[in-house]
Amino acid sequence: MTIAKLPNLPLYIDNAYMNGNWKYYTMEMHSHGFLECNYIENGSCIYEIDGKEYELGQKNLIVLDSSLPHKIKFNPEKPCTVLGFSLSFDYTKPVMAFPGILDILNTSLELCLFLTALRGARIFPDASDLKADMLRIHKEFEGRKNPLYLNSLSYHILSELPLLPTTEKSSAQYYVERAEDYIKESFYLVKNNEMIAHHIGLNATYLERIYKKATGISLWESVTRCRLAAAKELLANPQIPIKEIDNMIGFANRQTFYLQFKKRYGISPSEYRKGMA
Repeated sequence: MTIAKLPNLPLYIDNAYMNGNWKYYTMEMHSHGFLECNYIENGSCIYEIDGKEYELGQKNLIVLDSSLPHKIKFNPEKPCTVLGFSLSFDYTKPVMAFPGILDILNTSLELCLFLTALRGARIFPDASDLKADMLRIHKEFEGRKNPLYLNSLSYHILSELPLLPTTEKSSAQYYVERAEDYIKESFYLVKNNEMIAHHIGLNATYLERIYKKATGISLWESVTRCRLAAAKELLANPQIPIKEIDNMIGFANRQTFYLQFKKRYGISPSEYRKGMA
């Protein structure tokens, strides 16, 4: 997708739908708007987009550049329910209290990279976390059509797209990715491996095994690395007392912080700060 050619206008939902177990429905090739998101509630189907076919099954989400010619093909033997919505720009609508797409991309590197890399379509194997919001869009579009509510939901889903898992939830890699995300977000709160495993929904011993196999390091080493990386950022600010940093990043005491920092970087925290001056 070519970002530079996009108008800096707010997006709006031009259509939202949920079909009823289609198996004989025939769709013509068509194009429209800016972006389309379709979640497969059950069954299976094939999307044909600009001459390329994508097979989809239950819980899959396809995000496609809807300005390209596309259509859905249904299999009579496997009825398919699709929940989706499409986004467009409308030059005739009054500008609502929402940022334009370029303003959004200027503040969200993840979304900018996602859209820049979008070549026709992107499929996520399990987007069930977005199902509830997509249902809300469908019900609102069928009912009141409150533009504030609809736009808020669509912008929320846009921000979630780059964060969706790229692997099946049943796979080990999915749980490894979830553990990594949790550690990056909550390293300063984590007390032990069991706390990480409880958040992920796995046995701690099993999670440790698959995490180390995938990353080459233990869960706790990953926690420590995140803490020490945060310590370097805090040490770069001379207004923050060194004696307070160990507590801020989750270490039990100052001595543990000192020993771990020197082990990883070869110098003490105070020496590191002096070198920054």
